[in-house]
Amino acid sequence: MSRPQHQPAMPEQVIAHLDIRPAGTYVDATVGGAGHAQLILAASAPDGRLIALDRDEEALAMARAHLTRFGERVQLFHQRFSELPRVLAEAQSERVDGVLIDTGISMDQMLDLERGFSFQSPHRLDMRMDRRQKLTAYEVVNTYAYEQLCDVFKVVGRGREARKVAARIVSFREGIGPIQSPAQLAELIAATVNRRRWGKKRHPASRWLMAIRAEVNDELGELCRGLQVAIKALQPAQGRLVVLTWASHEHRLVRRELRRLQNPCTCLPALPCICGKQPLAEVLLPKPLSPDASEVSRNRAARSCRLHAARVLGLSTGQRNGPVMVR
Repeated sequence: MSRPQHQPAMPEQVIAHLDIRPAGTYVDATVGGAGHAQLILAASAPDGRLIALDRDEEALAMARAHLTRFGERVQLFHQRFSELPRVLAEAQSERVDGVLIDTGISMDQMLDLERGFSFQSPHRLDMRMDRRQKLTAYEVVNTYAYEQLCDVFKVVGRGREARKVAARIVSFREGIGPIQSPAQLAELIAATVNRRRWGKKRHPASRWLMAIRAEVNDELGELCRGLQVAIKALQPAQGRLVVLTWASHEHRLVRRELRRLQNPCTCLPALPCICGKQPLAEVLLPKPLSPDASEVSRNRAARSCRLHAARVLGLSTGQRNGPVMVR
């Protein structure tokens, strides 16, 4: 069945799939500029609560400024989303009604050239979302061995090209010296893959810089852990999880993990289930939701966004303790 020609924009889809209710408690695990946070608080008025966290202290400061008008309905925490159990304990909330995870990097982070996320940055390689951590892109690019760099680039595929890029980085730093900036690295990669011109398309080094950023911030490991703790934090039988992903490796990971939560059985398909593992969540969308053409025309950055949604299941005591013999 084809999608409606004019579906609600992605922010409205986020609110709809979170199933916001007044007096509910919700988590924005990557609050960023607080765009989604403001929508959640408006939809849950007058008594809804928001627990907002971000590992980027500068993003958190921006969110605090935008959310001041909501007063005590908001609690802000400088934490990564895998630390949600600790955050909830501090917020005195055992369970919540909805969790939003947005994996995307903000435009504010990209435009701040000193942070080193943009291929245009002339500043020292950094790419840390949390500046408290020690590992930076400079260490990844200039100290990782060839094999380690190949592993870093696996998230973007292109095995043969990835090996060429890794080899060129190692060759450059051994022959000329350390690679200092994203701009220098981007030029080197563009020359290596023989695509210096990019016009209206994204820069040819973008996917490789994204892979380095993912390594610096342990983005896939963090996302996987975040999904697990989010499911455990949600109210049984009604809690909603919404995840926004922005790259193919993130799309795949979230789809795989949500399917595993929906069907955790490890028994052979042809045999009765004896493992006793019960579904923890119901995937609400048969395939991730993408923005329609009208939204992409208004905001080109939205073209790669995908929305995933799941509902936590409520299991009876008997179901938790006993195996299901027939599937």
